[in-house]
Amino acid sequence: MKGLAVVAAVLLFVCLVTSQSHNYFWGVRDPRDVLLNRTIAVRSGTILQVKSIDLVYPLKGQLGRNISAITVLDQYINGNGGYASLYAGGIGYNYTTVHLKSQRGHGYNFIVEIYGR
Repeated sequence: MKGLAVVAAVLLFVCLVTSQSHNYFWGVRDPRDVLLNRTIAVRSGTILQVKSIDLVYPLKGQLGRNISAITVLDQYINGNGGYASLYAGGIGYNYTTVHLKSQRGHGYNFIVEIYGR
């Protein structure tokens, strides 16, 4: 019985690790917030290379609004997705730069949503 519990725990751990995605959430969405920008960033992988991109808000010619939340959703659910980080601005500012980076030898597929008022 004890061995069965150990096997079940190991299987649960393996399932959680293999179904891991790299989602990031900065800030808190308020019901009054609106979607300021949605960007879908997709890039395929190349052997032994790391792919990256900087997503900038507001776009050239746009007026930036105060940012309250940034959501980065990794569409790779197998643990091979990339990573996101804030390079500039962000929550409480009217601008931001989100840096997306793939794992070596893999691509990325992110949905980046910026909310604010």
